[in-house]
Amino acid sequence: MKDLAVLIPSYNDNEALRKTLRSIDEKDNSFTVVVVDDGSPEPVEIDQSEYLFSIKLIRLPENQGITGALNAGLRYILDEGFAYIARLDAADLNRPARLLTQYQRMKEESDLGMLGSNVVFRDETTHKALFTTNLPLSSESLRRRIVFHNCFIHPSVMIRTAVLKTTGLYDPRHRHIEDFVLFTRITEATKTANLEQPLVDCYIRAQGISGKNFRAQMLSGIRFKLQNPRPLDGLWWGALINRTAKMFFPPTWRTRIKKALGFARGSESSETPAEKPA
Repeated sequence: MKDLAVLIPSYNDNEALRKTLRSIDEKDNSFTVVVVDDGSPEPVEIDQSEYLFSIKLIRLPENQGITGALNAGLRYILDEGFAYIARLDAADLNRPARLLTQYQRMKEESDLGMLGSNVVFRDETTHKALFTTNLPLSSESLRRRIVFHNCFIHPSVMIRTAVLKTTGLYDPRHRHIEDFVLFTRITEATKTANLEQPLVDCYIRAQGISGKNFRAQMLSGIRFKLQNPRPLDGLWWGALINRTAKMFFPPTWRTRIKKALGFARGSESSETPAEKPA
C-alpha cells in the first residue's frame, strides 16, 4: 500500500493522537501517515520508532482551523503522487485491517472514487457503544440520500486522489460542513460506496469540533442547501426541515432522531475496542 496516505489533522490533542496512531493495525505497513499539526501551542511530538509505518509530520506556523489543516495535508499528498487518501481523526480508532479492506476494494473497482464504512459511535468517558451507523451502501442510494443527509462518516472514508482534481479540495467557504460539501461533490462526480461492516470507532467528544459548533454546523448546512436549490425534490425540503429542527432539540435527542430516520441502529456491543499498549 505504498501509494496510500492516511491524513490526520491534530490541534493540541497529543494524547488522543497517540491513541489513534496505536490503533492502526495492518499487516502491510508500507503506507504513510500524514499528521498535520494545526499550529498547536503544545507542538505534536511523534517518536517514529514506536510505529511500523512511516509518519510525515507537517507543522503549520499558526492555527488555520480544520479546513486549512486538511487542505495542507491534501496538497502534500497530491504533490507526492499518492493514489489514495484515507481519513482518520485524533481520538478515533481504526479496527484491524481497516485500511487493507478498503484499499483492496478500491483496487478491484477502478471506477470507485470514494469508499466509506459504517462506524460505531462511543461515549468518550465510558467508551460505551452508543449506536452504529446504518448508512446507504450503493452509489445509486448514496447519490439520492446525500441530498437529505451526509451519508459518509469523515474518519472512515478512503478517496482516490484523481477524483480531487475534478472536485477540488475542502471548500473554506463552508465552515463546519467542509466534509459534507466535498462528499456531495464527489458523489455527483463519481461512483461511491460504503462498506456495511464498521471499520472505525468514533468518539463523541464534548469538546470536539462537531460538539462545540453544532448550531453553526446546522446553519452552514441550511445555507449550502439554499445556495443549491432543488425545490421539486422532497428530500431537499426534508433536509432544510431536519437541520432547522435539530437546532432546537437537546443533544440527547439527536441519536433518537438518527435512529428514527434510519441512519443509526442499536449498538452492536458495549465492549470497548481493543487498543494497543503504549
